[in-house]
Amino acid sequence: MTKFIITTDSGSDLPKEIIERYNIYIVPMHVTMGEQTYDDGQFDVQKVFDYYDEAGELPKTSGSTPQDNTEVFRDVFADHPEAQIIHIAYSAVTTVSFNAANIAAEEFENIHLVDAKHVSMGLTAVVKATAEFIENHPETTPEEVIEFVEDVRERTHMHFLPKTLLYLRAGGRVSNLAFHGANLLKLHPTIVLENGYLVSGKKYRGSFERCLKKMINDFFKNYNIDPETVLIGGAPDVDKQQRESIFELLKEYGVSTNKWLETGAVISSHGGPGAVGITGIEKAP
Repeated sequence: MTKFIITTDSGSDLPKEIIERYNIYIVPMHVTMGEQTYDDGQFDVQKVFDYYDEAGELPKTSGSTPQDNTEVFRDVFADHPEAQIIHIAYSAVTTVSFNAANIAAEEFENIHLVDAKHVSMGLTAVVKATAEFIENHPETTPEEVIEFVEDVRERTHMHFLPKTLLYLRAGGRVSNLAFHGANLLKLHPTIVLENGYLVSGKKYRGSFERCLKKMINDFFKNYNIDPETVLIGGAPDVDKQQRESIFELLKEYGVSTNKWLETGAVISSHGGPGAVGITGIEKAP
């Protein structure tokens, strides 16, 4: 039986229980605030928002380097010399991480790379589904695992609803005119993943709570989502009452989870405090 080890980028925002359950190795991405660069996942996300409030600019996020990947690959083979590594990368069109992993992999054998075409919770969903596939198919081959990832990534959907557009404006994703117009009209545009890109999705009008409910309802209306694959979470500042109301709404769609995922610094620096996201995988045809 082949021993598979999954590696992925820290921008996947994988919760600790999934990392430990499936023995997943994490390659760090990076966040720069002022003159200091930090490994993503190694500090409180609130620090991102505090920095923006104090400096008036967003932190700079960057992908993993070849050296970051090399160190993790070496750790894997030191712990599991006969393993086959399945590296499920953060969306290649958004960062250099996938190219960095490709460069690092040239030094080794038995490394298989695939672009997840997802970030944050969407990448978590792809990684978790792949880990379950490997566990349920102990005689599978590396080629079959990669084929599975390439299939499931196309059926995975992720939508985010920012509570404020300040961070999207600061990052150049929203113009000043659109920002002021959205505030005036109480518009809340969603952020969706399309072919690996973060793009503006449907715009909702009204209070954030009302728009959030509409986004979740539309998510299940537009996709034939397997309720067992749904993940929900967001940045800091989502209060307990709001989380509970979201869980109650999800029950209407057969979703039993009551676990809230905390998004990391990379995606939170775009969505801002209070942003909420949902991801899930469509049922196979």
